[in-house]
Amino acid sequence: MIQQRKSFSRWLITLIDILIIIFTYWLAVLIRIYFDPSYNQMANWYFPLYIRIFPLFLVTFIPIMIFNNSILETFPVDKYRFYTRSITSLFTALLISIALLFYFKLFNQSRIALSLFFIMSCIFMLLSREFISKNKGNTIRTLVLGTLDEAKVIQDFFSLHAFFRIEVLDVLEKTDMNLQQRLKNEAFDWVIITRESFKAYISICENLGITVSYYLKEDFSDISPFVSIENTFTSPIITFHPTSTQYIQLFIKYTLDRVISPILLICFFPLYVVIPILIKFDSRGPVIYKHKRAGLNGRRFEMLKFRTMFKNADETKLSLVEKNEMEKVVFKIKKDPRITKVGKILRRFSLDELPQLINVLKGEMSLVGPRPPLSEEINKYEGWERRRLSMKPGLTCLWQISGRSEIGFEKWMELDLEYIDNWSPGLDINILIKTIPAVLSGRGAY
Repeated sequence: MIQQRKSFSRWLITLIDILIIIFTYWLAVLIRIYFDPSYNQMANWYFPLYIRIFPLFLVTFIPIMIFNNSILETFPVDKYRFYTRSITSLFTALLISIALLFYFKLFNQSRIALSLFFIMSCIFMLLSREFISKNKGNTIRTLVLGTLDEAKVIQDFFSLHAFFRIEVLDVLEKTDMNLQQRLKNEAFDWVIITRESFKAYISICENLGITVSYYLKEDFSDISPFVSIENTFTSPIITFHPTSTQYIQLFIKYTLDRVISPILLICFFPLYVVIPILIKFDSRGPVIYKHKRAGLNGRRFEMLKFRTMFKNADETKLSLVEKNEMEKVVFKIKKDPRITKVGKILRRFSLDELPQLINVLKGEMSLVGPRPPLSEEINKYEGWERRRLSMKPGLTCLWQISGRSEIGFEKWMELDLEYIDNWSPGLDINILIKTIPAVLSGRGAY
């Protein structure tokens, strides 16, 4: 958990730094040229000059900022010392850039532009770091199975860190009959065990898809496939991860989600105009259907869909329970009387799922991942089934390209866990490519 957050913070801040360097460089150039009285005379040579020297700034600044942010791999990181270090690194990079410009006889650009670039870079970088530091989304919801004193030590360690915190939701010093049910139903990101009496909950947490750490005081004979030992506290801890520990690749995955989703929203814009009109002509009720779903580690969010059923269809669900064609907790009927005429077409080609691109843009979902279950469904899961919540839910998944509703519940869950255990960027690309023919075929879509 700690290593994951450290790597994520480092590469997120580094990516933001690179974007800030590019943005402030050209902003300084534009400010300088548009506020100069001799603008008409400068314009012909000013931009070509800065375009020519721009790669030199990138080659200088990017490696220095990557090196500067490498301190985030340590624990803890003092925020204000890191701020000072960042400004010093920026100034060092600027001096090296100026020296290289002199060396290559290219230093004939505006000193004002360079000063503006440095000042604006400092301001934007400090603001971005402060925003990340204050972001409550970085808080790790934690349950400590141990003593209050041990929990306080853990809390104090994290209070020293600049870019993520833990929120100790509860501390249990003795085993509780209701603990397993709490782990199943509540949204915990991390469970820290400091007492041997709670050791049995390592496998329980792992089975439920919750990251669990043991305050290491003894050897273990059975180890999870995704495990790391972290020298963070006074003694090392061993962490059993429910998902892959390819942190950089996961960071790229979720970054691409935020980049690709707005592009897809623009590409599908005509459908966002036509589909609501068809829905309104077909039946009364809202265009968008909002429903509570369970996301990463059981977090609740409102999943968006184009409405495919008649208004108040949820109220008639109980009368149709006996006709359910799916196993266990999932409810599906092939010829559901609640579905409208337009709704059948939308479901046939999965067009009702298009609004979920907004969920992806908000970070609640990913383009690829297990489909988000209903909130009430996860309370009925057996332990191992809940592990599918240990990765962000997605628009498409192995289940989606393997037959959807034609697949039984057990097989569906197995496919989701297969995806989690074997995740890679290549697997995501493969699923996305296969989604297109799967959607067009309409197999299992009802």
